[in-house]
Parts: sequence; structure tokens; C-alpha cells
Amino acid sequence: MQTIGARLEEARKRKGISLREAAEATKIRSDFLGYIEQDKFDFDLPDLYKRGFIKNYARYLKLDPEKIATDYNAQLLSSSRVGKKGSSELFGQMEISKPAVSEEVNTHDSSSYGRIAAQSPAQEESESADDEADKTFYLKIGLIFVGTLTLVFVIFGLIKAILSSGDEIPSEPAPQVRTEISEPVTPVESTEAVSSNQLTLVASGTVYVLVKQQSDNAILYRETMSEGQTINLTKDGAVDILFTAGEHITIESNGERLKPSSSGTAKITLP
Repeated sequence: MQTIGARLEEARKRKGISLREAAEATKIRSDFLGYIEQDKFDFDLPDLYKRGFIKNYARYLKLDPEKIATDYNAQLLSSSRVGKKGSSELFGQMEISKPAVSEEVNTHDSSSYGRIAAQSPAQEESESADDEADKTFYLKIGLIFVGTLTLVFVIFGLIKAILSSGDEIPSEPAPQVRTEISEPVTPVESTEAVSSNQLTLVASGTVYVLVKQQSDNAILYRETMSEGQTINLTKDGAVDILFTAGEHITIESNGERLKPSSSGTAKITLP
């Protein structure tokens, strides 16, 4: 009948596994595994650890760990009996019996020490799969967070761009800036003197108007005017007037009534 060590060694070699590979897989030092395969169980470790190593090694090699542990107990018991027999012969056949109690203790020790067994390869694979699942979960959370943060930045950028475009005309840019005045100067029919700082805007239709003072870039007016609306402004020096529909705007300044020469978006400057 093969010894415990011989069975373990044969199972390992049959699987083509080296002692080093077995040691890495079981987390048991290779020299301890070598002692076990050589049936040298007197290496310097408590018997509790020896039993745990033997069961873990048997489980790794797909052998019955309980059967190996039972054989190990039987081997220890046999060695103990041989030692006791030699002692009794040496000291005049003095017998020390109670084998039943010894067997019971050994059996109890076997079941107790069996609980220190390390995790099996299947358990290790299960834990590895759990770790991968956790990593995947945290990766998804990270991607969601980054995507949300990016969306927030994009929205803020759009809002900022909209707010900062106040000086722009809310329509397609004019292909050409027009500064011509089509109608001749017409005196304002009024009996009172008109101040050179007064500016009047009259809308005959819907038109967006922006009036900016050149001296300090102050915005005097920036609104969409409706048909029939009149706006009176006080300026200080030259002003730039931008509008989207020249055919719907009339400008009165310095006693003159001015009308753009063409329709569409344009810009004029008044002194």
C-alpha cells in the first residue's frame, strides 16, 4: 500500500505540476511539500499546521482530503504504538494502554484541525470573479460621473456663449456693412430748437436695433422694436447704430430724418 507522501507525489507528477507551482497555488512552502511527499512529518511545525497543509495539498491535487487526513492519523497512531512498544520492552515490558482514548483524541484532532484548511482553488476563482465584478461596477460608475461632468461643462459653456453674445445682432451676419443714407436730409417740422444730443428711432415694422456710444462703448439701446414704436435717446458724441431690417427703421438726429438706403442688416455711424 502506498504511503501518504507517495500518493501525493504520484498525483502531482501525473498532473505535470512542479513543487514550485504547487507551492505557489497552495501558499505552502515548497520544502514543506517536499517533506510531506517524503513522509517526513517531523519538520519543525506544530501538528495543527501539518494536518492543515496535508489536507490543503490533497484538495489541490484532487484527492480526498478527509481520506488523506485519516491515513495520516493512522500513521501517527501506528508510529506512536511502535514507540510505546519499544519503550515497554526496554523497561521490562511496562505497558501503557488505552488505545481507544488515543484514537478518540486523534479523531477529534483530525476534525478540529481540518477546519484550518485554506481556500480551495474553486473558492479562489470565485473570489477572483467577485473582484472583477467589483472593478467593472466601479469603472461604470466612473464613466457615468465623467460623462455627467462633461455634460455640465458643455451646458455652462453654451450659457456663457449666449450671454456673452449680447453685442451681436441675433440674425445672420450681413455680407456687407452699409453706411449709405438714401433719402436727402429733411428738416424736422418743429418750432423748437432740436438738441444735437437727441436721437429718435422710429419703427415702421419689426426691427432689432443696437445703439452704442463710441466715446465709452456704452449701450444706449438694445431691443427689438415693433411697428409704430418711437424711442428717444440722449447721446454724447458719435454713435454706432446697428439694425436688422433697414426698411423698417427711420432715424432722426440734429433736425434731420435719415433712412437707410437698402433693406436688411447694416450699420451706420452718426456724429
